[in-house]
Amino acid sequence: MEKKKTMGILVAMILILVVVSVVGITYAAFTQELTINGSATVNKSSWKIQFQDLQSAITTGTAKELTAPTIDSGDTKIGTYAVTLTTPGDSISYKVTVKNAGTFNAKLSSITVPKPTCESSAASAEDDKKNVCEHLEYQLTYAEGGAININDELNAGATRELKLTLKYKEDITAEELPKDDVTITNLQVTLIYAQAPTTFD
Repeated sequence: MEKKKTMGILVAMILILVVVSVVGITYAAFTQELTINGSATVNKSSWKIQFQDLQSAITTGTAKELTAPTIDSGDTKIGTYAVTLTTPGDSISYKVTVKNAGTFNAKLSSITVPKPTCESSAASAEDDKKNVCEHLEYQLTYAEGGAININDELNAGATRELKLTLKYKEDITAEELPKDDVTITNLQVTLIYAQAPTTFD
């Protein structure tokens, strides 16, 4: 009797081992390996808006250039020019190119063209300063004549030619002509370019 019981247990264990083996084989038959391969490169990029190709002064009337402007080594500043205007209608202009030498599109986010300031220490200073400054025109435009506006785009690699003009307007009367020299200051123009938003199709 004991022998039969032992045989029964042995048979049961063998059956269990066979079932476990079959289940293991069945499970292994339903595996799947998935793989993803690739490579990537981050291209070099740069942010650079600069001045280039500053041209010689364009004068009208009796206007004279005393000191020619130059572009600094970083190509971001122009200075310092000095000119004289004597006769109503005199003007002096400079043309310069602004270039997006970087890899990102840009847009103009700010432009400041100040109102010139007039200074004099002569006895007639107050009248002279008032009369001269009221008849000065200082403006920055595109060289072809169009106005420069906020959000104007300057895409990577693109250029725009600018024109800076200081003019002593003709609508001044003989009584308004300065009796002594008047110094004109506050001529610093500032352009700020920012990265243009990236658009996706």
